[in-house]
Amino acid sequence: MKMTITNTDLNDILLERELPDNFKSDAAYNEKNISIVHPILGSSDIKDLWFEGIHITKGNTRIKEDISLKVESNYSVFEMHFALSGNSTATTKRNREIFHFKPQQHNLMFAKDFEGHFNIKKQQEANSFFEVHFTEDYFKRFAALGNPVLDPFFSAIEKGSMAVVSKENMMITPQMNMIISEMVNCQHTGLLKRLFIESKSIELFMLQLAQFEQQASGKKDVMKAQDIEKIYYARTLIEQNISNPYTLVELAHEVGLNDFKLKKGFKEVFNTTVFGYLHDLRMQKAKHLLLDQKRTIAEVADYCGYEYVQHFITAFRKKFGVTPGKLVLE
Repeated sequence: MKMTITNTDLNDILLERELPDNFKSDAAYNEKNISIVHPILGSSDIKDLWFEGIHITKGNTRIKEDISLKVESNYSVFEMHFALSGNSTATTKRNREIFHFKPQQHNLMFAKDFEGHFNIKKQQEANSFFEVHFTEDYFKRFAALGNPVLDPFFSAIEKGSMAVVSKENMMITPQMNMIISEMVNCQHTGLLKRLFIESKSIELFMLQLAQFEQQASGKKDVMKAQDIEKIYYARTLIEQNISNPYTLVELAHEVGLNDFKLKKGFKEVFNTTVFGYLHDLRMQKAKHLLLDQKRTIAEVADYCGYEYVQHFITAFRKKFGVTPGKLVLE
């Protein structure tokens, strides 16, 4: 199983990566880190982890100049793609666009003997992505179970070498971001790490599928592109002001929408309410601060904007079914 990345402008091979068939591992799992430093094009860091049936990759690139990359692989794979930051566009060799990802978008796709071109602009911020790859044997276990989202996906696969579940990318939820963070920062080793990574991969897939199902079941009015941009901006403001959030009216005024349009549009774009998103963000961030940064409950409560610690504890227990104190002790 081989993948090659070539800089088409310089006809220069930047990366050749070979993985064993079906991602087989001679241990509980295998890991490999790859770093590329180019004086003109910039830098790239890729972290790979794999075991039979599943391959995880986390990449960060910072491109100094506009670049066109040709990506080729000689195997088939089901890919959960999460664009964490930066923009990327892929086209076929006939210049037909396959997909375009903006920051914090995701999709589920299938590719067989892939050959595509990625056009990447000079970047001020890092282009970061996270991918979970399933082999055909692993993923097609779900085909016989029947699902309103996966059934047409599998039908499309039978007709060609490339397919995506949704024509429109979905937004990465706070819960998805939290799971990705847990997978990247997993401290387990050996079999425990393999079990953890596999269980989190399935959990991430479950969240993706649930979001796709929700999208498919609801008919949405077409929103203007400029209004969608304002909704995205509203989300950014929410994320930047967790401790001291805007009121709905303040947020609507800041992005240039009325509060009704903001509420309705936010629900359509992100499948949650403004305050539901803020609450989810607070709780996932709180969990991260408690477990990974060892912050005190009082510090986390204050960061999340709670005046009273007990109110934070109550909200945390309602979200996760356990108090912050008990979670830290487990």
